[in-house]
Amino acid sequence: MHVLENGFLRVEVAEKGAELQSVRTRADSQEWLWNGDPAWWAGRSPLLFPVVGQNPHGEVTIGGISYPMPAHGFARNSTFRVVDAGTSLIRLELLPDETTLASFPFRFRLGVIYRIDADRLSCRVSVENSGTSDMPFQFGFHPGFRWPLPGAGGEAHHVRLANGGSPQMLRHDVAGLIDEKLLASPFEEGMLAVTPAHFEAGAMVFPEGAGTEITFVGGMSRVEMSTSNLPAFALWQKPGAPFLCVEPWCGMAPFLSQGAALENRSGSVMLAPNARTIFGMNLRFVASA
Repeated sequence: MHVLENGFLRVEVAEKGAELQSVRTRADSQEWLWNGDPAWWAGRSPLLFPVVGQNPHGEVTIGGISYPMPAHGFARNSTFRVVDAGTSLIRLELLPDETTLASFPFRFRLGVIYRIDADRLSCRVSVENSGTSDMPFQFGFHPGFRWPLPGAGGEAHHVRLANGGSPQMLRHDVAGLIDEKLLASPFEEGMLAVTPAHFEAGAMVFPEGAGTEITFVGGMSRVEMSTSNLPAFALWQKPGAPFLCVEPWCGMAPFLSQGAALENRSGSVMLAPNARTIFGMNLRFVASA
């Protein structure tokens, strides 16, 4: 476990999955991140690579060849190497090995940087194709936050889109794939009062239109999120669980009509040899006065 700490935040990061394990505000010692209780969900803030979501029959096809692929990819269960670590920044990376090559036949470098600056936590993820052929992939963040938020017990909670949008919604089918039918937005002028009933049919997926600034609000407490290069967005909770996942994605599970081909999945990136792309998520934690 690695600790980043300043006068505002104390953050813990694990080498497994390069996953956030804890985010505390120093002034009140309050924990903002979900605690990973496996009775509900053992994750806390996994990184999703090289796929987002489920795969038909647990497989993807790449170039017409089938490969086994776990839901949300293998990065979340892989051990990252620490490249650099200090009190306010940690840099980790994942390179291919026998396990990753069995699922994803590409040479890549997945770099992760967590940094704290005052009351803000940033995560920048770079994906590099170090091979000789085009590389299809998806990426997503999957942070889970306490619900209710610190200091907001008994208060209504909302998700707010800074762009004031009302993006249309998709749902998963029983196999975890995406139903292609677009549904009416649960947002009204960028506001959604979240309740466990919203998640009885599973995650709410917004393929576009949510914008780059999303806030999870409870009473006077809030988590402010800004993103880059992540056009899709999902909200998920196991109904009644004490967490809410606010998930910016580049890509998602396939539509039924798309099959198992990773190249065909909505939002998949096709990265050329020696090319690199970067994804970003910035978080600010504001406690009730």
